[in-house]
Amino acid sequence: MPLTVLAIADEVSRTLYDCFERERWKSVDCILSCGDLPPWYLDFLCSSLTIPVFYVRGNHDGGYRSSEYEGSQNIHGKIVNFKGLRIAGFEGSARYNGGPLQYTQREMSHAVHRTRLSALRAGVPDVLVTHAPPTGPHTGADVCHAGFDAFVSALNGWKPQLLIHGHMHHYDGAQKPYRSGATTILNAYPYKLLQIPMRPQEVAETKTASAHLSIKRLFAHRHANRMVGLTSRDR
Repeated sequence: MPLTVLAIADEVSRTLYDCFERERWKSVDCILSCGDLPPWYLDFLCSSLTIPVFYVRGNHDGGYRSSEYEGSQNIHGKIVNFKGLRIAGFEGSARYNGGPLQYTQREMSHAVHRTRLSALRAGVPDVLVTHAPPTGPHTGADVCHAGFDAFVSALNGWKPQLLIHGHMHHYDGAQKPYRSGATTILNAYPYKLLQIPMRPQEVAETKTASAHLSIKRLFAHRHANRMVGLTSRDR
């Protein structure tokens, strides 16, 4: 049974606010917010539909206090499980002027690595929710709208069904979804209604075991390198 998910990003939609019709959206199971949206908008959708909102913040959300997001769940650097669907999130954009919620490639790589470690307990995610896109067709020409290499690495390792992002407004026409390996990359701006099929249990377990093995190999490789270094210094 697929889950019905409403993905939103970057703009308060008239359809979802001024002209909101609850009956039209009653089948939605949860909301995934990709950032650059005011907390009151998330609260309105959460209370109107009485469903959970999972969000990451965008590079323009630094002025909002954490308390303003009460009722919604910040998933930056986390993996949450909603009705069997595992969702991971990463906030912010590439660093361009030193403002809040901006990351260098190295900083985002560290954030992704920490989340990979938590996947050992939580399992690999089925969906990634990000503000900025991964490096690739959906990135912009300026520094602000650059993508993150670490997201491409995460896709290669986790092979989620979906990566949903925001940040890229449709000034030059709508961005079409594209495939990267096993993953569909989708720009949520300003909203997308999605049907996400549940991953078969045996496939999910196999991918989690594979992730465990990759992490073990990484630590074994680092340990071996440290031992070589110690041996070299002892000579």
